[in-house]
Amino acid sequence: MKIKLAIAALVAVVISTASYAGHSWGVYHWARTSSPFVLTIVDSTTSTWPTFVALAIGDWSVSSVLSMHWEQGDTKSRTRRRCKPPGGKVRICNLAYGNTGWVGLAGISIDSAGHIVSGYTKLNDTYFATGFYNDDAWRQSVTCQELGHNIGLGHQDVDFYNKSLDSCMDYQSDPWKYPNAHDYEQLETIYDHTEDDDGVDGGGGGNDGCNAPPGKGCNKGEVPGRNGDIGWGMSIGRRGQTETFMRIDPDGTRHITYVTWVQGH
Repeated sequence: MKIKLAIAALVAVVISTASYAGHSWGVYHWARTSSPFVLTIVDSTTSTWPTFVALAIGDWSVSSVLSMHWEQGDTKSRTRRRCKPPGGKVRICNLAYGNTGWVGLAGISIDSAGHIVSGYTKLNDTYFATGFYNDDAWRQSVTCQELGHNIGLGHQDVDFYNKSLDSCMDYQSDPWKYPNAHDYEQLETIYDHTEDDDGVDGGGGGNDGCNAPPGKGCNKGEVPGRNGDIGWGMSIGRRGQTETFMRIDPDGTRHITYVTWVQGH
């Protein structure tokens, strides 16, 4: 049985023991047989986004345990709306997804052992086109953070208004474009071993439809079944601007979505 999870993100701040504690996303990680291992990022972005994607790929590849490899992807609008990744890879897409309340969304599909087998990132042009997020620093920060989620990292901190940790994995009012030393240290902890399973044993990750009626378990701001959009299910808790949703399909597949709403949502 595959377990599918998704996270959405923006970022924040705090210099404290809690902030510098481990910030892995649960126990989820890619299985690999060598270190460093190579993770392919399928770039389906358009406009200026490939520049931000390339910089984020280069920044995460500084890690001693991980190297990201860029691959050109299909940029058709249907592909970018679904953003379904190939097995064993991450697809990154941009589109005007609408007034959904989120600017970035990252998802992973995992197997029963907790190994990530595919992932995707969505960048919502609806918010990046105007207003608060229409800024290259925000574009870079969100791209960096969502790819960080795709490799198993969570937020270092979720307070929007405290002191910045100077990391794209920090939920903060002033965007930070890059990972920091603690992000790389956390990756070394997550990927401190090799495994027999190569992790390339499934598709998944993308959006495959929703059976629940509007407002009864589907994604806020999206119409069930339209263009392959999925629902997020029921909310199982909110903390400030972050909220977690769960949906269980008839076949037992679980979808967990971690959302960071835009300010004021």
